[in-house]
Amino acid sequence: MLSSRLIPRIDRPWKTAFRQTVVVSLIALVLALLVNQVRSDSIPLLGDWSPEARITLKFGKNILIPFEEAKDKFLTDAAVFIDARTPELYQKGHIQGARNLPIGDFDRQADTVFNDLPEDTLIVTYCDGEDCALSAELALKLKEIGFENVRVLHNGWSVWKSHQLPFQGVKEQEG
Repeated sequence: MLSSRLIPRIDRPWKTAFRQTVVVSLIALVLALLVNQVRSDSIPLLGDWSPEARITLKFGKNILIPFEEAKDKFLTDAAVFIDARTPELYQKGHIQGARNLPIGDFDRQADTVFNDLPEDTLIVTYCDGEDCALSAELALKLKEIGFENVRVLHNGWSVWKSHQLPFQGVKEQEG
């Protein structure tokens, strides 16, 4: 009589498939971790994904401007504010005196928007929302063309409105 261990168990084929899936998944995970460690630009396994950390990773330093500092720069006319959102959102409302430069129009409009600014001008880019990356992308492009004094006001439009600071555009209906 043959041992039951030598005869495949036909009544439970899902166990074999499950075991194979787990083994293949574990092998893939181990290989992925090894490759990540060997790469020069490896991804940290436990990382800080806050807006500050994401922007720091892009620029090598934190270029976020704290709200109070941005407000002081606005009140003393010590900075130029650039809205990175679409023209439609800009028209609905923007920081008073801000210029509009959507990231998609950068190549066409950058010269017009910045033709009167010296390269050492403090430029504060902003967009709207905790996850909005348009202002950081715009800041990166500005640095690429030679502007060194560029900062990002994270969630700028929402924070600006919540502090009831001067703005231009259509007033939003409340209620």
